[in-house]
Amino acid sequence: MVVAFFSTWVRLAQEAADGAITAYVFVLPLLAVVAAQGVARRRADELPIHDRQTDNIVGGIALLVSIAVKALWLPRYADQYELAHLDVLAALAFFFGGAILMFGLRPVGRFWSVWLLLLALSPLGYRLVAIGLSGSRFAYAAVMVLLAGIAGAVAVGRTARRGWLGFGCTVSTGFAVAAVMLALWPQVDIVWLQLVPTVGAAAVTGGAFYVVARRGRFDARQPRRVGSLTAKWSPSSKAVAIVAAVVLFFVPLPGRMELSTVAGPPGPVSEPLMPPVGFTRTDLQEFDWVRAFFGQSSSLVRQTMRADVGNPAWDVRGRPRTVVVDVLSTANRASLAVYPESTLYRLSNTRTSHPLRIDLGRGVTGSLYTSVSDALLLTWTKLVFDWERGDVTQRVTIISVDNHDADAEFPQPTPSMASNLGTAIGTFLRGNAVSIDDDPEYKDLELLTTFGTGLLRQQWRSGDGSAR
Repeated sequence: MVVAFFSTWVRLAQEAADGAITAYVFVLPLLAVVAAQGVARRRADELPIHDRQTDNIVGGIALLVSIAVKALWLPRYADQYELAHLDVLAALAFFFGGAILMFGLRPVGRFWSVWLLLLALSPLGYRLVAIGLSGSRFAYAAVMVLLAGIAGAVAVGRTARRGWLGFGCTVSTGFAVAAVMLALWPQVDIVWLQLVPTVGAAAVTGGAFYVVARRGRFDARQPRRVGSLTAKWSPSSKAVAIVAAVVLFFVPLPGRMELSTVAGPPGPVSEPLMPPVGFTRTDLQEFDWVRAFFGQSSSLVRQTMRADVGNPAWDVRGRPRTVVVDVLSTANRASLAVYPESTLYRLSNTRTSHPLRIDLGRGVTGSLYTSVSDALLLTWTKLVFDWERGDVTQRVTIISVDNHDADAEFPQPTPSMASNLGTAIGTFLRGNAVSIDDDPEYKDLELLTTFGTGLLRQQWRSGDGSAR
């Protein structure tokens, strides 16, 4: 599995080094070992009955599922790769299928609780649960501690009472360790928050239960006899697993999202952007929910700006156009790759065009695309770019709508992972055509290009980058 998904492990390590929370994937095998040793110690003698034909069928299907997920699903969800990491699911399917081919379905199935433990937290599921718990650093550690509690319960759970006691001891110990670490080292790397409280608590609980079980027993413990493999050895099964590993090794992963390193305007990051010449800010809103997604110090500010006079090139009736400018600021740069710009809005059942590259000056290149809502009969045009301002990275999204009335409806920044999951399911069932607009009309190309260029020019013209 290490060779077959070598590129996946390298990518996960790179993301973790950049500040993402994906390092927890490397913690899961350690928890699985803690749980598996408990299951193995409770093994009962069983009859050596095996159906190698069934083993080959089930194991082969699992390997095919692994190849299908990595080769077919990943390209469909390339823009959500770092959010969902479906290749981790593919790796688990490969591990499961390979184990069945090597050892048989019955021995592998005996560890069903360990397999459920590994399946419990996919990268997407981990983020969903942690975000539901406020998205803080302690929340991400707490989810791992709960998983460690399950591992501890499986390891010591010869009875239901021991299982619940093991869960409680592991969770309470893990929470205490995580709280102490955050109190003593508030800026401790998230990797250590995921590793130390979880594996440490599970190992300590398992060891403590073992010591208690041996208390008062002074006789030498007889080593448990290791039984020989009862499933008939099949060279063809080994060959199938090796071939599948080679195929998976050469299946490429989606490319990494490249974030701009262009320096932004001077001035305090907390100040809103200054409207370009010819536009006036008419409204300003702040959204606190982004802290659960992009870090506790992040912010999202929406400014509504309206043209002072109408322009016949932008509206045949000469009505002044309105645009909104959403500025997302975060110190966790890696989170911008995890949550693409589209995840800020609840835009299920929309079709998106391929982006155009727009030069806005000052070394900034924007990405312009359209989103069509067939339900609302509206087309939104977005111009997106990002820049760095000190330790903070800002993503700026400028949005226009083809309804030029003053009360035109713009997409609202909303926690939208649920709607994105709906779009993902639609893409899975109907293909990419359900979410891609192959024949777009860039009606507001001139408007957003002019506005974006003027917006950048005005930030540096103001001298300190702040609105006045």
